[in-house]
Parts: sequence; C-alpha cells; structure tokens
Amino acid sequence: MRKRITHKPTTKAALRMGCGLGVSGICLLTTLSMAHAQTISAEQDSGAETYGLRGTTTAETSETRAQARAAATLYGALPAIPTASDSSDLADVEDEPNATIAAQESVRARESSEITTGSIGLDSDISQADQDFADSLARQNGRVESIDGLEANPATDADSVPGFTLGTLTLRPTLNQRAVHESIRNVFSTTSRVYSETTVSGTLDSNWSRHQLSINGSGTLQENLSGTGTESPSANIDAALRLDMINDITATLGAGYSYSQESRTDPNAISGADTQSGIHETRASIGLQKSLGILRGTTTLELTRTLYGDATLANGGTVLVDDRDTLGGELTTRVGYAVSPALVPFLEASVGRENYDQKIDSTGSERSSTSYGIRAGAELDFGEKLNGEIAAGYLRRRLDDASLNDISGLTLDGELNWSPLRGTTINVGLATTVESSTSAGEAGAIVYELDSTLTHEIHSAVVARLGATLEYQDFDAGSNRGNQHSYGASTGLTWSINRYLDLDADASYERTTESGGTDERTTRLSLGLTLRR
Repeated sequence: MRKRITHKPTTKAALRMGCGLGVSGICLLTTLSMAHAQTISAEQDSGAETYGLRGTTTAETSETRAQARAAATLYGALPAIPTASDSSDLADVEDEPNATIAAQESVRARESSEITTGSIGLDSDISQADQDFADSLARQNGRVESIDGLEANPATDADSVPGFTLGTLTLRPTLNQRAVHESIRNVFSTTSRVYSETTVSGTLDSNWSRHQLSINGSGTLQENLSGTGTESPSANIDAALRLDMINDITATLGAGYSYSQESRTDPNAISGADTQSGIHETRASIGLQKSLGILRGTTTLELTRTLYGDATLANGGTVLVDDRDTLGGELTTRVGYAVSPALVPFLEASVGRENYDQKIDSTGSERSSTSYGIRAGAELDFGEKLNGEIAAGYLRRRLDDASLNDISGLTLDGELNWSPLRGTTINVGLATTVESSTSAGEAGAIVYELDSTLTHEIHSAVVARLGATLEYQDFDAGSNRGNQHSYGASTGLTWSINRYLDLDADASYERTTESGGTDERTTRLSLGLTLRR
C-alpha cells in the first residue's frame, strides 16, 4: 500500500506566504472602502436605492425581469405569471423605509395580474416595435364607439332581468299594457273599435343542481274604449318537470291549460253569433328519453281534454255546442341518430285516438276517430347561426262513421332559427294539424300554418320586426266547400328604455278568403309599454 506523503512548508516559505496574504488583504479592504464611499456619494447625489452587496437597484432588477417575461410571452410562448422574485421585490420595497407608494403599487399590480396564456402585460414592459407588431395582429375593424363615450345599453332578454327569488325558484313577471285600434271589413259590414289590452305573463324556473321545473303562463283581457267589436280574452299556462333518473334516463312530466274564443272566420264558427264559443283545453303528458351511444330514443304520451262553451247570438240567445267536447290521447315514439352534436336525423311514428262525449253529434254522425302518422326529419344545432328542427311526413285520420271520408295528407312541421348577421335573426315555424268539421257530411280539413319573423337590431336599444303568416285549410274531397286561405303581414319597433321597460309599436294586416264564402280583412295599430322584473 502506497503511503500518503505530506509536504510541510518551510519557515521561510511560510513567512513569504503570510506577507503576501497580508498585502492582499490590505489591498482588498482598501478597494471595498473606496467602492463603498463612491456608492454612498452616488446615493446622496442621485437618491437611488441600493441593496447592499447585491450591487443593483430596484429599477434595474424590475426592468430586466419585465423585459424577459414580455419577450417570452409576446407571441403566446409562455403565460405571464408573476414570479417569486416579484414577491421578494414587494417585501424589499415595503421594508425599505424610504420606499414610495408608487413603487409598492407597481409590484402589487404585477402580482395580482391574471394568469393568461400569451398575455403581453404592461405596454412599458416591451419595446415599441414589438408593441406595434402585436397591435397589427389584433382586430382592425372594431366597433366605433359613441361620440359621448356612453356605454351600450344591456341586453333586454328575459335572463338579464333579475326577477324575484322564491327559495330555489326564480319568478320573472311581465306586464304589458297597450292601446289598439282595430278595423274589420267583410262582405256584409265594416266595424271599428279602440280597445285596451292588458297582458300579464311570467316564468318560474328552478335553480336545482338536479332536475328542473319550468312554468310559463300568460293572460290577456280586452276592454272596448270606443266603437263596436267582440272582446276576446285568452289565457295559457304550461308546466314541465324534468327528472334526471338512473342510467341516463330522463323523464318529463307536463301539464297545461289554455282558453281562447273561436274565431269568426273559423269554418266551425256559428253563423250570426255575436260572441263565438269559448274553448277550454287541458293537457297532461309524460315522456321518457334515453341515449344509447349515438342513438337517441324518446317516447311521449299526451292526453288532451277539450270543452266548448255556448255561443251567444246577437238577439241574446245561446247556442249549445257541447256535442263537440272530446277526450284525446296520442303516443309518439322518436329514434334519432347522432351524426354529430350539430346534426341528429330522426324517424318518428305516432298513433292517436279522439273520442267525443256524445257518440252521435247533432248532425247524426259518429265523429270519433283514430289517427296514424309518420315523419322523418333532423334536429339542427349550429349554435346561434342555425338551430331548430324540420320534418316531413304523412298523416291519416279514420273516422268511425263509414259515411264520412278519411282525412289524409302530407305534413310539414318544425321551427328554424337562422342568424345571417349579428343582430339579425330569422325565425320560421311550420305546423300541420287536423281540424274536425261540425257540418253535416263533412269530415274536416288538414290545416297548414306558416309563421315567419325577421328581427333586426337597429341600435343596442332598438329592435325592428317584420312578420308574415300563411294558413291553408284543405278540406276532404267529399265536402262541398272550397279551401280557405289566410295570410297576413306585420311590422313593429321595440325601444328598450332600460332592462325593465320597453316601448312597443306594431301594425298588422290579415285577410281570410274562402271561395263562395268568407272574405274578411282586419287591420290593427297598437302602441304599448312592457314592464319586466
């Protein structure tokens, strides 16, 4: 094993080494003293803050770190995250007795900034050339602000109104009051009136973590102020309870009620009646929905009870029409295939039964019937640009009375919302229904309805509307009456004074014609206020 050899310095060598160290120490102390004196002198002249042996100032440290972060985050490479050294800067600035308030606020502002990927930070942290380049990448055609610099009015949709909190429910009531001038001209006479129309409506929605309850209702009263005409009250309420069950099954329970008066232009209206029959309709439904991968399955059962009131004649007499009271039910099943979250084609089949309270009505006919239908369509959800559903199919209603023809035909149903431009929305609704007849020897008609509305936001607080309606009643081939056409147009403006109050102005025109029968024109002008909470 090799021995370790230790070299010991001689006395003379040790003496020379000690002298060298002594001279070096003296020189080092002299240099530090001179540097310290110069630093103190500079501090007294310029007032710059120093950090002892760190050899730098607060301004130099902050600028260096800010430029490094700005260079790294200018093009989205790194998030602008406050570093630990920024916190130490704040501690040092707060501990320094001569620190200024502005310096403390500057450090706090950097620490409280949001952690945003790709953010640039303060403009002073980067060079002007980099800032100009970053600005060139931003949007160049921004909205021109108002001359006086006022903020735009908030949106006036129902969700922007706070409403009233009732436990876990939110109530949003609405009151609409308007004055309407109405003129009706037909083959025999012309009537005109000015009336007051009051509408109370509201929504009640739940704020539950699971399940959902939604109730919507409205009621309208009319009162003639001058002229002659029929006052037509109406009411409607619907409630839906969604239950989130096990295995991704959703159940929906629904109930509703509506009241309206039969129109004078309806084919079943009582001729010569001063007030047509009031229609009471009560609804109840239950539905189940289940998703199996890309398949969507829905089954719904709906029951409807319809009651008809008496019609009042001009001489004060009444006409009983209770033989039209019915109880109906319909079972509908839909199967959809999710091509994507935005497109779901589907097939739908339905079967229904309608029973009259009186098996044989006043015309001697058995009008109870069984209905069958099939539809094919698609659900669309492309966000705000395009959403809704559209379907086409075939419907057939077979009456119990063999002497009456079956009612059958093609069907078109759906609703589409399209926004070609921001602030502009086009809504198109299609519906196909079957209406039974009360005339002897007539089975009824298929009714096709089209309702379209164009809304355009002229200003953040002013919305313009254009509307068009079309209705076509196609009677069965065995009836001796011509088909009925009804079309109309409307326009209006809504000025949102604030999110609680709107000013509405509307004008509409409607014409209903039937070969050899009805020819009626109705014009309405209205002005009103809508109050929300």
